[in-house]
Amino acid sequence: MQDTAEKIYRNFKEFFSGLDANRKAGLVGISLFIAAGLFVIVFWASGTRYEVLYKDLNREDSKKVAVMLEEGKIEYKLSNDGKKIEIPEDKVKEWRLKLAMRGVSFSGAVGYEVFDKQAFGTTSFVQKVNRQRALEGELIKTIKYISGIKRARVHLSIPEQSPFVSEKKPPSASVVLDLEDGVTLTPAEIKGIGFLVSSAVNEMRPQQVVILDGRGKKLSDNVGDPMTAHTANRMALESKMNNQYEKQIEDILGKVVGNGKVIAKVTVNLDFTQSVSTQTRYDQEGAAVLSEVKNSQKINGSRPSPQGIPGARSNLPGEKPQPGIPETRNNVDKQLSTRNFNVPKTITRSKKPTATISQISAAVMIDGKRVPVIGEGGSPVLAEDGKQKFNYEKWSEADLANFSAIVASTLGISGKRGDKLVIKNMEFAQEDLAAMETMLREKENRELIKSIVKYLAVGLTISLFFFLVVRPFIQWITDNTVETVEDFLPKTLEELEKVQANQKLPGLEDALPQIEEKLNPEKIEGNMLREKIISLVEANPSKAAQVIHELIHSAENDKSIA
Repeated sequence: MQDTAEKIYRNFKEFFSGLDANRKAGLVGISLFIAAGLFVIVFWASGTRYEVLYKDLNREDSKKVAVMLEEGKIEYKLSNDGKKIEIPEDKVKEWRLKLAMRGVSFSGAVGYEVFDKQAFGTTSFVQKVNRQRALEGELIKTIKYISGIKRARVHLSIPEQSPFVSEKKPPSASVVLDLEDGVTLTPAEIKGIGFLVSSAVNEMRPQQVVILDGRGKKLSDNVGDPMTAHTANRMALESKMNNQYEKQIEDILGKVVGNGKVIAKVTVNLDFTQSVSTQTRYDQEGAAVLSEVKNSQKINGSRPSPQGIPGARSNLPGEKPQPGIPETRNNVDKQLSTRNFNVPKTITRSKKPTATISQISAAVMIDGKRVPVIGEGGSPVLAEDGKQKFNYEKWSEADLANFSAIVASTLGISGKRGDKLVIKNMEFAQEDLAAMETMLREKENRELIKSIVKYLAVGLTISLFFFLVVRPFIQWITDNTVETVEDFLPKTLEELEKVQANQKLPGLEDALPQIEEKLNPEKIEGNMLREKIISLVEANPSKAAQVIHELIHSAENDKSIA
């Protein structure tokens, strides 16, 4: 192993000493560059990698987390704006769990956790303030669940309760929303947030919730008058129905005349009058006796006529009448009958729905047909720009009548309501889209050229790096090395004599240091020498014969001299 290292060092020393000054400087510079690159890679690989612990924090939350990390002796990186904190990646999950166990809130608000730590003897005023804080914090947490909302702030104003009705004031709320980049809340989402906040506070109405965005722009309507709000809802319903009917007309006629060639405007008048009626009907034929009461009385009585001396004595009861005095008779026969009947009746209570259609007015405008112009022989006629020429042609009255019937059936047009439907055939203005198409085409071409230039620049940079750096470096390394096997072989008779004397090819050990120990160098040199001599003899037989002849005669002369 030591011999191999010495040989490598010796070979490199011989190679480096054979270079000129420029190549030595280039080799040293490239070596330093490669070493610096390796050092940077090793430093980056062995260095501490940071990962985001939390982002989109406000300054209070970032300071709170930084203090906890310093207490735990954890290295961290805080961004310039203070919204992002990074710690070593192997500590991220651990510290997220620790911060969650400590009850750290990153919204700047505390919910019902405020009641977790209560001191003994807390006054009712403090309890009330804590309850309001907790309610605000819970509302903030709930609002943040809505997609597109980064942060939120909620302020509640809950007045004191008063026993007097005239002094009662409804509670109110203010909400500030910090939205994600490129996010815009729809009116329905804004109303939903208003209803969410108002439903969480007793006796709060949605009109008392003011919603602002991060720039201070008011998002909520806050219509305080109930009648005004009711009117706005009515107008919104009418507008929705108008758009729905217009879309239906354009869809059904667009299949015939073409998309973009139909314009429909519909006005729907709705009747919001509420009507309640009650109707009672009796069925006399189906009457039945419910109850009947009969009372019969018959009395027969007589008494004598007045007699005797006028006075009280003669009228006393029990006096026997005198003979010959006539009697007065009083007979009564009385009958009383009461009969109750049950007559069936039907009571109908009806309430007409609100928002019934009182009248519909529709105006539809249809573009005509574009008929290609055909010349003699059936060939199309071209315009000046080289495109086929078209003539405008109106729809016939029969077609317009069919269109009118289709639209009337779609909208439910009724003559009794006084509905109106107007369909006109008019020529639409033709927009010149050629310039726009040219601009789009030019833009696409510019993008394509940019992409081609970018990739060509990358390819050219790689090629220049290879030809100006890599290739010269390889040439510098291999300049003093043997490029072919022929360099090992003798080219003149003097070199051949040296080979025969030394039995060794110069430079063989330096050229093959890695296989020197495994292979027999003398055998390799003999094989290579034999192959070289055979190739030279085959290439030039006459010259080879002359060389052998001279060698034989030179050997004989040496023997004669000796």
